[in-house]
Amino acid sequence: MAQQQELSPDQQVLRGIFPDVPDISEDSYNIISNTFGTCTFRLQLSTEPKPDFPTDLLVRLETSGGRLLDVARYQRLACLQNPTVVPATLDVGFTTNASGTRLEYSVTPFLGETVLLEDVWNDLEQRTQSSLMDSIVDAMAKHQELPVGNDDVRRLLQLPGQMDQVSTSSVEPLIGGPDVGYHASIKQLLAGFLGEEAGKSPTCKILDTANGIAIRSLSDDIGEIELSQADLDILCARLVLCHNDLEPRNILVKLTSPGEAGPGTWYELAAIIDWELAGFFPFAYEFGLKDCLLGSSNLSFTWYSLFKERAAALLPEGESHDKLIKALRIIAQSKDLGRPRNVGVRFQARWRERERLELSSDPRRGWVRQTGAENIPTSTKEDDANLEHEVLRELGYM
Repeated sequence: MAQQQELSPDQQVLRGIFPDVPDISEDSYNIISNTFGTCTFRLQLSTEPKPDFPTDLLVRLETSGGRLLDVARYQRLACLQNPTVVPATLDVGFTTNASGTRLEYSVTPFLGETVLLEDVWNDLEQRTQSSLMDSIVDAMAKHQELPVGNDDVRRLLQLPGQMDQVSTSSVEPLIGGPDVGYHASIKQLLAGFLGEEAGKSPTCKILDTANGIAIRSLSDDIGEIELSQADLDILCARLVLCHNDLEPRNILVKLTSPGEAGPGTWYELAAIIDWELAGFFPFAYEFGLKDCLLGSSNLSFTWYSLFKERAAALLPEGESHDKLIKALRIIAQSKDLGRPRNVGVRFQARWRERERLELSSDPRRGWVRQTGAENIPTSTKEDDANLEHEVLRELGYM
């Protein structure tokens, strides 16, 4: 049996994407990251591969069927709403490699002279962090101004040419997106968040009530929350375009000219990238996800706390939105109870302990420092790696 190899471009892949550019050499592209099912590479050409295309490009390949096409719908919406910080999707479609595997691809401009915010965040002065967060929240506010559900948005969700023919998702802006699926109700969205745990040894249930739904943990310590039909109607009426993964690893920044912004190193927002988790949601969903993922896909409390502080202005008033945040929290905590030997679950709990965090009684504040826990040093990647090794040893995996 042939050994599976990490995905990479070959001449047939490149000819399928750029049929008018003959014999693209291996020296023209540089693989940034790849797995068995994905590959992202930079491609630098001497001439425009297609009319109005730049010669410096970022190409993503995936073996999944149709997902990138749907992602392009939402990135295109965001770009049209805010083209200064959302890269344009230049092309998206299908190609095949030399072994006959059908691959999906997307092409965007490569943004030179930028760095991932993740690489510099901990070294920035507070005023620079604050300014960057304000720029990010301003961008989110622009995205939320999209009139969800009107004819223009429906039209923009339909991509031209090849994209229309292959995507199977509804043109209607249902709740959700390519990653979590498309749902007709908040109950379905929460059931998707609960996932497979709902069907096997459930630690949490989503139940119909006489006037709505109840999210009930099997742990009395975690409890339950009820959303009335009025709550559900309010949430469905407040759908906005959400990125759902606004973390420093998905934000590009650029260094300004020396002295332009006064003393010290100063960065400006350059781009918001990686729209794979985007879709239409109540903003309380994106806001509440931050609580569930802190210590998992987000390992910076300074970023998290500043995001919660500034983005709170975008969260509508009213208990319906607070209830959705609490529902996500109940589901996440219940799921963790059912996975006591899961490395990620144990790491997240240990990380929060190390950071001396506790959940605020105010759902909009989320995780806060415990009383007396001032001057906690900023953790490094090495600290997190060491903590992961400790967890692996505790569970007997090392």
